[in-house]
Amino acid sequence: MTRVPRTVPLEQRHVYVQVVEGLLQHGLRGKVSPRLRERLRQAGVDLDRPLLPLYPVPLWTRCLDIVIEETYPSMTREEGFRRLARAHVEGYGATLLGRAVMSVMRLLGPKRVAQRLPEVLRGTDNYTEAVLTEQGPAHHELRINSVIDAPGYVESLFEAVLQIGGAREPRVTKLREEQDGTVYSLTWTER
Repeated sequence: MTRVPRTVPLEQRHVYVQVVEGLLQHGLRGKVSPRLRERLRQAGVDLDRPLLPLYPVPLWTRCLDIVIEETYPSMTREEGFRRLARAHVEGYGATLLGRAVMSVMRLLGPKRVAQRLPEVLRGTDNYTEAVLTEQGPAHHELRINSVIDAPGYVESLFEAVLQIGGAREPRVTKLREEQDGTVYSLTWTER
């Protein structure tokens, strides 16, 4: 039986602290300029104070845009988001929870990592629901219940996670946006 993703109104959507910590305190280590720190503070994320347990999604989305503008100013928006996603996965792996998740992923192999993506995604925020459909041994489709205005970000994020699980040549492509979600194709080469 296919699980139907639930809909959480945008004003009630929040990301958890480990997502924010993973990127801003670990993934961007050494790259947070005084200007970036100030712009994030003005937006609502003060890196000079303890992080909050939750951050509203519109605020977090704004922070991602600020980080792209300040950290990758000479790149296209898509390439900046792709680089940011890779830094985010590395940074998340440096958090307490992320270290545990990543160490398990390294043991699972790409197929089982793909199968665990819906569970992993539920641990990042209070709203994401994902449905994974196997299309073949190294091909899955993943539907998430959100549309993200960050070209290349989700694709690179999932590619990096699959790579941690041992996938060779992981390729994630956005197939389509729907009214209440996005469908991605996840493929890789078996070792």
